Amino acid sequence: MKKMNNNIFPVKIGIIGMGGFARAHHSSVLELEKKGKVKLICTCDVFEENIKSTGQQFLLHDRNVKIFKNYIDMLDECSNDLDFVCIPTPVHLHAEMHQQCIKRSIPVYLEKPPTLDYQQLLEMMEIDRTIEKKTNVGFNFIIQKERHQIKQRILSGEFGKVKKITFTGLWPRYASYFKRSNWAGRLMLDNSIVLDSCFGNALSHFVHNILFWCGKQGIFSWDPVVKVESELYRANKIQGTDTVFVRASTKNVEDIRIAITHACSEKTPDIEKIYCEKAKIFFEGNARCGDGLQVNCSILWNNSKEEKIKGNYQNILTDNIDYYTDYITGTKERVLTLLSDTEPFVMLNGLIYVAAQKITQIPDSFINIVSESGDTLTVINDIQKISESFIEKGLFPSEQKLPWASKGGCAFNRDIKDLHQIIKKISE
Repeated sequence: MKKMNNNIFPVKIGIIGMGGFARAHHSSVLELEKKGKVKLICTCDVFEENIKSTGQQFLLHDRNVKIFKNYIDMLDECSNDLDFVCIPTPVHLHAEMHQQCIKRSIPVYLEKPPTLDYQQLLEMMEIDRTIEKKTNVGFNFIIQKERHQIKQRILSGEFGKVKKITFTGLWPRYASYFKRSNWAGRLMLDNSIVLDSCFGNALSHFVHNILFWCGKQGIFSWDPVVKVESELYRANKIQGTDTVFVRASTKNVEDIRIAITHACSEKTPDIEKIYCEKAKIFFEGNARCGDGLQVNCSILWNNSKEEKIKGNYQNILTDNIDYYTDYITGTKERVLTLLSDTEPFVMLNGLIYVAAQKITQIPDSFINIVSESGDTLTVINDIQKISESFIEKGLFPSEQKLPWASKGGCAFNRDIKDLHQIIKKISE
C-alpha cells in the first residue's frame, strides 16, 4: 500500500486529460494551488492541441508540471509522488483508467458518471475495495450543506413520509454539442457501452440527487431502484436519446417522475421537488449567482407556513476537489460519493433502456430547427407543456395521445442483467 501524504500540504495531484471538462479541473486545482493546499505535478493528453492550449492557459511549464502524451507513462513515472489523480475523461474510458490508478495504489477523484455500464460499475467497486483511500465520484451537489440539513430533517420524520419526488430538466443543446467527440450521443462505441444522454450524463447530477433524497440509511445513503417505466425519444440525428420520460419507484419512495430533454428552446430551473405528508420541499441547488451557484430552497407546509433557505457556492467543483484533498489527508472521514453510492443511479440509467426497449425518432414535422450563430438547435414542439403534463399528471407522451409518441415498457431491478443485450438491439 502506497504511503499517503497524510496531514502534509501541498497534496500532490495528477490530472488525466487537458481538453473538454478537464480544463475545469485544471482551473480548480490551480485555484487550490494558489492557496498552498495542492500541487499539480503531472498531466497528460493524447491530443497535441490540448497540450498546447491548456499548457499555455494554465502556465503548466512555469509551474514545473510534467506533461505526458500517455496516461500510463504518466502513472508509471509519477506514481510514487502522487497523492491522488483526477480523471475527467470520457465516461467509457473511466473504468480502465480507474483500474490502472488503483493498481498503482493511487486514490482517484473520478468525474461523474463513473460508468453507465452496470456490470462494469460492480467491477470498479470490487477493485476499489483493494485501496485504503476510496474513490470519490464527482456528483458535485452532494457537498451542499443545505442539502444535508434537509435530508437530516427528512430522516428525522419532521416532514412525514416522502410520497413523491419530481424533476423537470430542459437543457437546450445545439448540434455542435452532439459533434463534440466520437462518443457524444452514442449508445455504443467500439463494442463498448457508452449511453451518453441527457439523463446519464449532462443532468445525471439531478438523478443522483433524487436517489439521495430517497435514502433512509443516514445522510450518505441512496435508495435502491425497484421498478422503472420509461419512454425514450430522439429529435436530433444521434444514436442515443435526447429526451427521456421516467416513472420509477425505489425501496422507500413509490412515485418518482423525471422528464429530461436537450431538444428544447429554453432552460428550466433545476428544481428537485419533494412531496412529503406534511410539506412540499422545492430544492434548487444550481441557481446561477454571478460566477457561482446559489441554493434556493422553499419548504411549503400544509398549514401554509413557509420557510426559505439559501446558500452560496463560488466554485462547487473546487469545493469538491478541496473536500477530497481533506479526505486524503485525514481531515474528512468519508468521501462525498463512493462508487457504491452510485449503484442506484447507474442501475436506474440502465433500466430506462431495458424498460423502453427502443428509442423513438420524432419525425421532422413535429420539431422546429432554430439557427443561431452558425449552429442549429432542434426543438420538439410543445416540449415544455408535454413535460409538465407528465410531471403533474403522470402521463407519458404516448398516454397524452401525441401522434409521434410510442408506448414504452416496464422493468424491475432484476432485469438489469439484460442491459447489454437490449443496447445492442437498440443500436442495430
